[in-house]
Amino acid sequence: MRESEMATFERVGDFTLSWGESLRWGDRRQRLYFVDCATQTLHWLDHAEPPLHSMVLPTMPAGLVLTDAGPLVACLDDGLHIVDPDAGTSELLAAYPAGMHGRANDANADGVGNLVTGTLNLVPGPGASWWFSADQGWRLLDDDIGNANGPVVIDVHGRPTLVMADTNARVAYSYPYDGTSATIGGRQVFADHAALGGAPDGATVDAQGGVWSCVLGSGKIARFTATGLDRVVDVPMANPSDVAFGGPNLDRLFVTSIAVNLGEDAPPATEAGWVLAMDGLGVTGRPESRFHLA
Repeated sequence: MRESEMATFERVGDFTLSWGESLRWGDRRQRLYFVDCATQTLHWLDHAEPPLHSMVLPTMPAGLVLTDAGPLVACLDDGLHIVDPDAGTSELLAAYPAGMHGRANDANADGVGNLVTGTLNLVPGPGASWWFSADQGWRLLDDDIGNANGPVVIDVHGRPTLVMADTNARVAYSYPYDGTSATIGGRQVFADHAALGGAPDGATVDAQGGVWSCVLGSGKIARFTATGLDRVVDVPMANPSDVAFGGPNLDRLFVTSIAVNLGEDAPPATEAGWVLAMDGLGVTGRPESRFHLA
């Protein structure tokens, strides 16, 4: 396991978020998307530079997914919504299934045009992970996920593998995954965040297939591979919430965090309200997967 001693941080813009989440880098337009859950607002920065653009949404946004058609898909209170930031519109795409146990949290496209998401539970409760396609609707994946976060699909020994974190369980699981048939194999523990003093939140994948995962409560971002923990980066806030590779060369790691007090002994650091750009990691990301909207 390596420490990233050469990594440097830079604040992006001069704005402050309360509950930053859901980073996505749109490579076609060179646009960085993210949300502030506390203010129910979608934000974006063209070329990851000011000015900050904003759109207030009808309810709290959580997961954001890029689409092949241009708009975003956002997880709102009542279901998946198609959100067009340029037009300022939001319309319901699909209501949640009953087995979502409420509403969805984080979401991501799976590399073959579908979407993977799961239950939002801020306190322990029943939850599940789900697959969604525009043509076929919802399919249950795992009915034992307390609070879904950081879903990504990676290649492990030539086989597509879904990684899905359960923040309440403080681990990320892996499953053999067939996105076309919406089926998974038996789950295994992919990453134990409790061993790092925290719990998993958002995640992204680099070009080598490494999973970069926020360790909520510990002030760390960890890189995991199929063989285990590979690297740990300390960040200047206790609750990093999401990460995304961006920039023209996909070599900057953007970071959001939670600036409200989650019960820590000390008040959140000033940097917790910022969007940070991390340089010097020596890796690049891969383009974000996109959901087939039509």
